[in-house]
Amino acid sequence: MKKTRRFVALLLAAVLALALFTACGAAQPTIGEEYEKWFVEQLNSKLPEGKTVQKVDVKHSEMMAALAKIDKDGKFTAGEGWDEGEQGIGPWYWIILSDPHAWIPGVSEAKAVALAPENLTQYGPTYLTKEGYLNKIREYDIATRVMDGKTYVAVYLHLERWY
Repeated sequence: MKKTRRFVALLLAAVLALALFTACGAAQPTIGEEYEKWFVEQLNSKLPEGKTVQKVDVKHSEMMAALAKIDKDGKFTAGEGWDEGEQGIGPWYWIILSDPHAWIPGVSEAKAVALAPENLTQYGPTYLTKEGYLNKIREYDIATRVMDGKTYVAVYLHLERWY
């Protein structure tokens, strides 16, 4: 009987020890991953049937460098938070999600939007371009930076044809 108790106690201890090494479930997606998934769904829903948007990293390093310049208050120099190509607004551009009034000439400081579950769907493709251009977007990239628990995002869009 004593041997049985010891065996059961040892078996129970082994089961408890193994339970410590098991995962508690799948890892939760980050707010940046959730945003990208939703954003791509929005883009693909506007494209002609059979076409999908592709992820590229053409300007990823530039977007990451700009996101790195956001300070602890979420502020950055407005001119460093976007790029619209060599000849002005053209078929591609990228921008840090921020207050649209920050891009008025003469405004030197902008405040980046910190993504949260409450505002996730406020900054979709129509926030970045006209509704009529959505069916022309073929490539995108999304760069994120997490700082002090806040997620900041830059989005790159490339249109198949501009006009």
